[in-house]
Amino acid sequence: MRLRPFDLKSAVLALAALLTPLAAGAQQPAVSPFVQRLLSRDTTLTVWLFVRPERPLADVTVLVSQAGGQVRTASQWLHAVSANLPTGALRSLRRRPELERIQLVARFVRRPEPAVQAVAPFAPSPAPGADDFGPSIMPYNRLNLMPLVNRGFRGQGVKIAILDTGFETGLPVFASTTVLAQRDFINHDGVVREQPGECSNFHGTSTWSLLGGNQQGFILGIARDAQYILARTEDACREVRTEEDNYVAALEWADSLGAKVVSSSLGYFDFDSGFTYTKAQLNGDFAVTTIAVDIAAQKGITVVTAAGNEGPGTQTLGTPADADSAIVVGAVDSLGTLVLFSSRGPTGDVRIKPDVTAPGFRVWVATPTGFNRADGTSFSTPITAGSAALLKQIHPTFGPIDIRDALRAAGSNARTPDSNRGWGTPDVAAAATFPRGIIVQNPRDSILTSVTPDFSWATPDVPVFGLPARYRLTVTTDAAFATAPVLDTTLTGTTVVMPRALRPLATMFFRIIATGADSASLTLASAQFVSPPWTKLETLGGPGNANIRATQPTFTWSSPAVTAPAGPFTYDVRVVRAGNGAVELDVRDLTTTTLVPPRPLAYNVAYRWLVTARLGTDTATTASPGTFTVIEDVFPTLTLLFQNFPNPFPDRNTGRRSTCIWFDLATSGRVRLDIMDMRGHVVRSLVPGSAFDPELTAGHYGRSGADCDPALEWDGTTVNGTMVPQGIYIAKLVTPDGTSFKRIVFLGPGLF
Repeated sequence: MRLRPFDLKSAVLALAALLTPLAAGAQQPAVSPFVQRLLSRDTTLTVWLFVRPERPLADVTVLVSQAGGQVRTASQWLHAVSANLPTGALRSLRRRPELERIQLVARFVRRPEPAVQAVAPFAPSPAPGADDFGPSIMPYNRLNLMPLVNRGFRGQGVKIAILDTGFETGLPVFASTTVLAQRDFINHDGVVREQPGECSNFHGTSTWSLLGGNQQGFILGIARDAQYILARTEDACREVRTEEDNYVAALEWADSLGAKVVSSSLGYFDFDSGFTYTKAQLNGDFAVTTIAVDIAAQKGITVVTAAGNEGPGTQTLGTPADADSAIVVGAVDSLGTLVLFSSRGPTGDVRIKPDVTAPGFRVWVATPTGFNRADGTSFSTPITAGSAALLKQIHPTFGPIDIRDALRAAGSNARTPDSNRGWGTPDVAAAATFPRGIIVQNPRDSILTSVTPDFSWATPDVPVFGLPARYRLTVTTDAAFATAPVLDTTLTGTTVVMPRALRPLATMFFRIIATGADSASLTLASAQFVSPPWTKLETLGGPGNANIRATQPTFTWSSPAVTAPAGPFTYDVRVVRAGNGAVELDVRDLTTTTLVPPRPLAYNVAYRWLVTARLGTDTATTASPGTFTVIEDVFPTLTLLFQNFPNPFPDRNTGRRSTCIWFDLATSGRVRLDIMDMRGHVVRSLVPGSAFDPELTAGHYGRSGADCDPALEWDGTTVNGTMVPQGIYIAKLVTPDGTSFKRIVFLGPGLF
């Protein structure tokens, strides 16, 4: 899914529509229900003041100061100010025309993370040069990162911002890690480690260790050579105002420093103010953090965020995990099994989230006091963010959606993504080698236009270390690829022509396995496709009975494309009598798709025609579903009652519910045509009738163009419209030349 363009004005208006507006006038701001209820109290509130697009932010910051409030964040992205304001000041500001909306800033209440299991304290590093990942190797293996690490990709040149709790920057595990900038958005200073008097918390330090940790023998971060921007936006240990505005401000700050990847193991849903986002509001356009993530993506920043630990129920995501452009990460264990606590989607507007999964159970991390194993999507997130950083290093022109789609295409669940695990756990080496996936160019449709189709595909942006790539194409008759293949070939090109013809209307599946020179591999399996019929009758091929006047009609048919050596087609054409199957015409080994009979066909005989297409020893025959009859242009020389058709009727094959009766009259005079039961009782009279006088002139009756005269059709009803029972009936024709009978078989009304 491509990133939807973000229109800030539209998003603000959509959000405002969900809030309760004041009734004071069109230029007064909408006020959220939570703020409205609290205005009567004598307290201080932390609110978002959304400024009208045409008004500068500076005007509102001045208003806040004049009202005795404190500006917390001025967001250029959101065109909004968050501020601490006394309710008396708010009651005045809610009438200001500069404001479009006033909404409570949500205070995050962190749920406990899954258990952390203490394992080992810090220890001296092994001798330099020992490339030992220690217990941190598991995520590398699960995401197939080692081929990239062994080539020296460790995030060099990529700026990664981490939004989390405190970071213990002085630990030995970060001694060689480059910190470009750090900022505490809680205490508003440049120190991100926990301060005296604050409780110890492992969360921020642990998430960073999976990215930038570098202590051989214990933990090696995936992007340990990247540059880091550390933003302390959350305090999980005490009730301070570490809210959504910190998140938005940190994103804008990271953007100003050139961050290209953001790791955010944070989520916002329930707050201690009593405010809770509804599931419908997790639609990608409501929460301020969600909107900020989409703006970040437009600015070229890949934001990787945690799905949350509220599973296994559906729609247990928080914000900003509902953002269109975010790479949302669920948790699996070391075997790739989705863990119970991992939050599930879909979003409020029924998009699939999470996007991918990564190890989040018993993950080896650093903490302020040593090394532990930890659980949670908080740890799946930096593992994925590190993978995104490697992709950004290898493909520096890629944007956030390119990186997200590369990880999705290489996911273990890419063929059947769902809102439990998204596209699955990515093979990052495959995502790096085949970042655009395998793009099928032919076949373009599920219905083929050739019986020897060409299969072609492309794998754009393969890096130098992945070239040359090899491809294996397998074509088979079952989706599981368990039966013997129709075609199985390996090549370095990206085009294959089917060397043998596919049978008519055969159901097929194809699979392409791309393997780079670095051994990275990506698989694409097709949906079902169907081969075309070998011939299509272009003339006299309808389901009914056609009346023609040419005794040597032109038979025309067509065939789909076919390439040598399977082709070209040759054809055998037969014309047979519909009544007894006797062959009237048999022409073989034609190389054209048109035939004019070498001799005239008989008058008043119902015919069918058949084309047998040949490719080598393989054949396929197409027969006309209906019949055709050559009728005379002159008065008939004989009075004749023809066998009705279809007979029996109704005919499920042609869809006809009635039967047609033809007769020729050689002598003008009084005529009667009745349908009788086997006892001789008349159940329906067709002549005379509404369309026929008792006296008829000589001629052909019952024909109407290429089908039947409706006046000479019988649908199994009596003159009163009641249906006769199933059985055998008699058509009796009385003319000046005598009386004729034909037997009619009626199958009853329940056939359809």
